[in-house]
Amino acid sequence: MRGRSRFISDMAQVANGAATALGGLREEIDNIARQRTERHQNASGLVTREEYDALQTRHEALAARVAVLEAQLAEMSAAAASGPAAKKAAPKKTAARKPAAKKA
Repeated sequence: MRGRSRFISDMAQVANGAATALGGLREEIDNIARQRTERHQNASGLVTREEYDALQTRHEALAARVAVLEAQLAEMSAAAASGPAAKKAAPKKTAARKPAAKKA
C-alpha cells in the first residue's frame, strides 16, 4: 500500500509542476499577444482609451473657450453696429499737418 501512496503523491507533484509550467506559458503567450496587438494598433494609428479621453477633455475645453470668444465677438459686433450712428452725430477731429521746416 505504501508504494501506491507514494506513486499517487509523485503524480500529484508532476501534475502540480505541469500546471505551474502551463500557467507561466499562458502568461507568456498573453504578453506576446498583447505586444503584437499594441504594435498593430500603433501602426494603424489607433489611440488608447486614456489618450482618447484626454483628447476629448481637451476638445471640450477648447469648445467652451470658442463659445466664450464667439459671445464676446457678438457683443463687440452689436456695440459696433450701434456705434456708427453715434459717431456720425459727433464731429470728426482731424489733426492738421504742418509741413516740416527746413533747417539750413
